[in-house]
Amino acid sequence: MSIRSQIPLLEALAALDDRIRIVDEDLGLRKGGLKDLRAEVEDLERRVTTSRESITSMEKTRSDLSVEVRQMNNQIEKSREKLARSRNERESLAAQREMEELRKLLRDREDEIQKVDGLADRARSSMSDSETRLAELKKELEGDAEGVAKALADREKERAELATDRDVAVKSLPPVLYRRYETIRTRRPKAIAKTHDGTCNGCHIAVPPMMFQKMLEQEVFEQCPNCKRILYYVAREAPAGGGADT
Repeated sequence: MSIRSQIPLLEALAALDDRIRIVDEDLGLRKGGLKDLRAEVEDLERRVTTSRESITSMEKTRSDLSVEVRQMNNQIEKSREKLARSRNERESLAAQREMEELRKLLRDREDEIQKVDGLADRARSSMSDSETRLAELKKELEGDAEGVAKALADREKERAELATDRDVAVKSLPPVLYRRYETIRTRRPKAIAKTHDGTCNGCHIAVPPMMFQKMLEQEVFEQCPNCKRILYYVAREAPAGGGADT
């Protein structure tokens, strides 16, 4: 069985394990009773508040950095004009040094903006997940004990169905690969990761170039040197109307 044919099977198993983990966590909360549910609601409310404050702070930081970028662009333009008006070599060199220093500062600020944007996007995603979960729990808490019991029974039924699906998924994988997967899963909730550019999407650390070149051949599964997840190459999804990366 080729790696290309094993990848979707491995991803299907990982997706099932992720769903089972979520169901198990939810079952644990439900079995803990309404007290635990209320405690999680309070925790999620704190998370949402903290995320919202963090996002507001990052948006202000980004705004301040953007103002600095505009100011530096204006200063660079003035330095360019000064260079054009320079009357001797000394003035010309001074203007050039000034422009280089400003350009370096400008690149630094632009890099900072990119980092802030990335952090803000992750914070928004985390807040959205927390808000979704919070809404679900609040709706559940509005019900009575009978509703909680029914929800628990539904979740247990879902857990049993997922376990059956998992058994089927396990049988579709080569035993050696499955054992490797399970060994990693004892240490990490998710045992697999993929890359399209040489960076593991599990830990966001770049793998050695030689390893990435080998992965492009898709002959064997590699293991991320940093997070130890099973790592494999997939081409980046092409934008609408474009071609896929290799």
